[in-house]
Amino acid sequence: MVEAQSVPVSTAALTAASGLHENTVRGHLEQLRADGYLRREREVSTGRGRPAWLWRAVNPEPVNAYAGLASALADTLARSGVDPVARARDAGRAWGAELAAARARDGRPAREEVVDVMREQGFAPTDAADVVLLRRCPLIEAAARHPDIVCAVHQGMIDGILRARGSDEQSTLVPFTAPGVCTLHLRAAG
Repeated sequence: MVEAQSVPVSTAALTAASGLHENTVRGHLEQLRADGYLRREREVSTGRGRPAWLWRAVNPEPVNAYAGLASALADTLARSGVDPVARARDAGRAWGAELAAARARDGRPAREEVVDVMREQGFAPTDAADVVLLRRCPLIEAAARHPDIVCAVHQGMIDGILRARGSDEQSTLVPFTAPGVCTLHLRAAG
């Protein structure tokens, strides 16, 4: 139902269209969001009360059109000889700051922002109590050739989002902790 809509749709509208209980619909929507198929955003506030969540389908591409470009850039950076991992992390921080600046500041915790961006970038994150599992890498071809550089860009992106949101949380991205899974640790500084 969400895919068929050209505009974001509310939980209430989906409940009415499906005939299911609102809690059932909400549970399915949250699971589809966790799996990377839906994105949610707040409705524009028009009065009292908290605005509703609106849902939009995410149409991931089966093959990342930029995988070849990412591999070429990682190859070039790796040959640069001037601390390519640090340079990759710096590039990622700038990218993360840009991503954060392009998003509405809605007062949500920085962790939620990071998880949402990771979902939108194609990482299919699952947010557990102590870690975020990234179950897909949109640039796995490039990461397989240059994991230190590609993963440093992603680590920098996460750090850039956290800093742009004024968070003092520390992040550690541990690549390939299980087949097809990377683990992201986000914890308060201290």
